[in-house]
Amino acid sequence: MSSPPTSLKPQIPLFLRPPLHSASVSDLWKWHNWAKNLASSVGTTFLDSDDGPDLGILCRELKWLMEDAIEDHSVFSQMGIENNQTNVRLRAGIEELYNLWKQRIEERRPFQYLVGCKHWRDLVLSVQDGVLIPRPETELIVDLVADVVSNNEGLREGLWADLGTGTGALAIGIRRILGIVCN
Repeated sequence: MSSPPTSLKPQIPLFLRPPLHSASVSDLWKWHNWAKNLASSVGTTFLDSDDGPDLGILCRELKWLMEDAIEDHSVFSQMGIENNQTNVRLRAGIEELYNLWKQRIEERRPFQYLVGCKHWRDLVLSVQDGVLIPRPETELIVDLVADVVSNNEGLREGLWADLGTGTGALAIGIRRILGIVCN
C-alpha cells in the first residue's frame, strides 16, 4: 500500500506576509552587514564559474530582501545608528533572514524561491521550489504573440495552450493580449 500523495502548500510571498516578527534596528543592521560581507566573500566566483550573480546583483537582491521583510521602510534612514534599540516590524524573523541569505549564498538557491515570488511583466507570480522561474526573455514570447495577433485577427479565435511551464506566466500574459476573460 502506497502513502497518499502529499500536496505542496503554496508559499506566501514574503512581501505579503503579515509583520509578526520584530527586531531592533541595531540587530537588523548587524544582519545586513553580515549578509553584505557574505555576498562580498563570493566576489566574482559565481560569475566566473557559471555566469551566476556577481556582487552587484547580490547586493541588489539583499536590498530587495530587506524591502520585502521590513514593514516600515522609513527605518532605512536609522540604519547604522549605533545601539539603536528601536523595534522594527518584520515579515520574517531575524533568524529566518540569516537562514534565507545563507541559502542564497552557500546553496545558491534562486532569490525568487527565497522571497516566494517573481516580478514578471506587470505581474507578481508566486514561485517555490519545483516551479520554473520565468526568465525575462520569456516576455518576448508574449510580445511576439501580440505582434502576430495584431496582424491576423483570426488567430485571436484560435486555440492557445501553455503546457507544463510552471507558473503559467505565458498563459496569463497571452490571455491578457488576447483579451480573454476568465471566470
